[in-house]
Amino acid sequence: MVAQVSIGVQPSCARRPTVSPPQPRFQLSAKPLFRRSPLRSASSKPAASTEKPGASAVMEASGFDSEGREFRNAEEMWREAIGKEGDVHKRKEWYRQGVGYWEGVEATTDGVLGGYAHVNDADVKGSEAFLKMILAERFPGGGRGRNLVALDCGSGIGRVTKNLLIRFFAEVDLLEPVSHFLEAARESLAPESGSAIENRATNFFCVPLQEFTPDVGRYDVIWIQWCIGHCR
Repeated sequence: MVAQVSIGVQPSCARRPTVSPPQPRFQLSAKPLFRRSPLRSASSKPAASTEKPGASAVMEASGFDSEGREFRNAEEMWREAIGKEGDVHKRKEWYRQGVGYWEGVEATTDGVLGGYAHVNDADVKGSEAFLKMILAERFPGGGRGRNLVALDCGSGIGRVTKNLLIRFFAEVDLLEPVSHFLEAARESLAPESGSAIENRATNFFCVPLQEFTPDVGRYDVIWIQWCIGHCR
């Protein structure tokens, strides 16, 4: 049984930037893919409403790209960014520019969180609550006593693996296309001398998420945080 966990819609493909190297055509960040203006709808619900907006309402938000061009919705932006399904060149260019941006960001918690390192503890706490819920639902006894294996997609410097996943899984593999992020993760997650903790970071794959094919049956949980929203 494999639990595929997706946290948010943004992390390796996307994190909020703080520096200003040459920008991709459409800025990759932990913000929405484009800056939203108020939703265009025929009516509005009371602020106290607990009803969740439908997918159509969310996708009808308009916004601007990093060059100031306006788009009526996310799909319109995506069509401009990567073209039609068969436009391989545009799709490759989208991913190339995204990785190129992050290659200019420092390999620190503040760097990968775009200057918002102070949210790290709250993020880990919320993720831990969610992970415990998933483990309880998917595995008897919440997975205790089992040698579970996780894949951290868009792992960056290993922030989530070190602060969270390594405590719940016997092995964690890290997948990250930015080489200096992955090297920082390797150093940070190196076993400490004399440590009695058996859990470990096992494999470090310097491969983009969209090009990675996991080994069949290896992973019990695939963790995708702040990244998948930039993959098409």
